[in-house]
Amino acid sequence: MKQKIIIDLDVVTVGKWDKGEFGDVARRLIKRVGNKEFELITPFYLIEHLVKWDNIQLKEKIENFYLKESTKLLSNEDVDIKIEELGVDDKRLLNELKNHNIKEEDAFIVLFTAIFDLDYLITFNRVHLRNNKETINEVIKKNGLKSIKIVGPEEV
Repeated sequence: MKQKIIIDLDVVTVGKWDKGEFGDVARRLIKRVGNKEFELITPFYLIEHLVKWDNIQLKEKIENFYLKESTKLLSNEDVDIKIEELGVDDKRLLNELKNHNIKEEDAFIVLFTAIFDLDYLITFNRVHLRNNKETINEVIKKNGLKSIKIVGPEEV
């Protein structure tokens, strides 16, 4: 069975933009996704987040990646249904993460990863996610969900 993953915007952005070492790491993961090594599960929220971006060309490349490569693209309604099904107080969980200096968009993908029981949340984000794995997982478990694995693209 293939591992189910979510890829944070930062990894795709670096893979589509950066010509250096980090870009190479991201592109290797993107290629593996294209080869269907993983099930890429994507919340439509990530694509909606791109609306705010000014760089149209980069925005389109990222959007095309998610639309083409996602095994499942889940709507906000899909997320709400899952939250209700699990009986999770998402507002409380998101506020608790915010109180631990996790940005709103990062807190959402943490919640998404946990409620859909994904194998990995893949990100370059050390400040808000990778360096706070323990705290994030304490909050998640306290709210009745299983802990998640937050890794860099070089770790899968």
